[in-house]
Amino acid sequence: MKKYIALIILVCLLSCNNKKRTSVSTQKFTPIDSSLVNYQYPEWYQDAKIGYWACWGLYSVPAFKGEWYGRHMYSVDDGSGKEKGLGFSKYGLEVAENHRKIYGDPREFEYHDFIPKFTANKFNADEWAQIFYDGGGKFFTFMAMHHDSYCLWDSDNTPYTSVKMGPKRDFTAEMKKAVKDRGMYFGVSNHSAWNGSFFEHKHYNGFKNNNEQQKWLYGTGSIDSAAVNRWWSLTTELADKYQPDLYYFDWGWNNKLYNQKRKDFLSFYYNKALDWNQEQFPSPNVVVNYKNRGKLPDGSAVLDLERGGMKGIEKYPWQNDTSLGLKWWNFGPGEEYRSPNQTIDMLMDIISKNGVLMLCIGPKADGSIPKLAQNSIRDIGKWLKINGEAVYATRPWEIYGEGPANPNEKMHGDVVEYTSKDIRFTKSKDNKTLYVTFLGWPEKAIVTSLVNLEMNNVKSITFLSTSEELKWKQNKDGLFFNFPKNISKDDFAYVVKLEFNGEIPTILN
Repeated sequence: MKKYIALIILVCLLSCNNKKRTSVSTQKFTPIDSSLVNYQYPEWYQDAKIGYWACWGLYSVPAFKGEWYGRHMYSVDDGSGKEKGLGFSKYGLEVAENHRKIYGDPREFEYHDFIPKFTANKFNADEWAQIFYDGGGKFFTFMAMHHDSYCLWDSDNTPYTSVKMGPKRDFTAEMKKAVKDRGMYFGVSNHSAWNGSFFEHKHYNGFKNNNEQQKWLYGTGSIDSAAVNRWWSLTTELADKYQPDLYYFDWGWNNKLYNQKRKDFLSFYYNKALDWNQEQFPSPNVVVNYKNRGKLPDGSAVLDLERGGMKGIEKYPWQNDTSLGLKWWNFGPGEEYRSPNQTIDMLMDIISKNGVLMLCIGPKADGSIPKLAQNSIRDIGKWLKINGEAVYATRPWEIYGEGPANPNEKMHGDVVEYTSKDIRFTKSKDNKTLYVTFLGWPEKAIVTSLVNLEMNNVKSITFLSTSEELKWKQNKDGLFFNFPKNISKDDFAYVVKLEFNGEIPTILN
């Protein structure tokens, strides 16, 4: 009898396990607006709030005036001190002059000649992942390929990869393992949609491709159907091979030739993820980042503002991607970095408005991360260890906060300087705890927007930095807190935790 019972239990277990493995969605996404808007944002992403990103590739070798080196090195002076024909950047002629001075004529030393110099001899995926983990990051996005389409992964489509040429390593695979080993989510960044015209200076100024395969790196000087096809084969292959949790796209796919391809990719990626993650429609548990409102239907993916912010609370989760470096995205000599204080203030503004921060750093060509950047990231992590409950797994409240500072809702907005007059709110997901974050040490800790907040049901009010309970009072001017006298004024932001016996009272009529 015992044998029969054991057999029944074994069959049940096998059946349950098999059911879990094959439990995939029967309903799928289709590449039309009415289908894609059913997409549900992953809870892990809404809980994460902060992730890191690295801008690293062949352009890290010359490390001069940014990651567009490969475009600008082919610029030519028209004889009047301006770029010939295709003026696009104030750095174009400066980069071209630097290239001729150090490496020679672009006909003799082309962009692909940097590949042997990209040795990455100090790259260590575990060291990278640990730095970002220590910095409080819940996800990491790896630059799988930039506009130049040099792949830092093992592609079967193009010869221009870090596995076939150069360091002979699959950096994407190495980073995915290191990131996942630390319980973080893994994303990839793909900028190759603009590749068709990224090297247009090369083609316009007569630096022609030597053979057919070089189209995979240099394109033809314009975005055409062939360029879109190359992009599609690389883009879908990257998703298939590495099954990322997040897929970031730069603005290159905003070209009209990609209008349908953007939707095609969402459908392709979401449906793949339903199977990978054993999820049910419409929750693939992955994220796509895109730029510029209107390029995809609202609610179908995560809108990304590059170096930008929102003026108010957004209906859907969104993302700010910006760089820790104030000059460049990739590493460059003389780089200046945002202070941890500036980054944390920016983070609190972003998450109070339903956003997520993806913070970029630029490693050196050898794969090492500059010490100044490491120190800044770890300082951010130290603050998050103490105050993280006001950040992770929170949601926006009824209002985002108060104070004079607010970013412009546009790409590449100016760096905003927040002060003690700027206050941001977040709340727990169960709506029982309100977090009030002062973005500077206030002389008087008053929150005017909480003047009418019903306080009869408050359970406790705590200062997170010290875990001390605070005395408070409320009058016609607002809600006052008595901050501890012995606190260090060097802290970046100061969080007050208001815990209620029930739900947070509403302040809106």
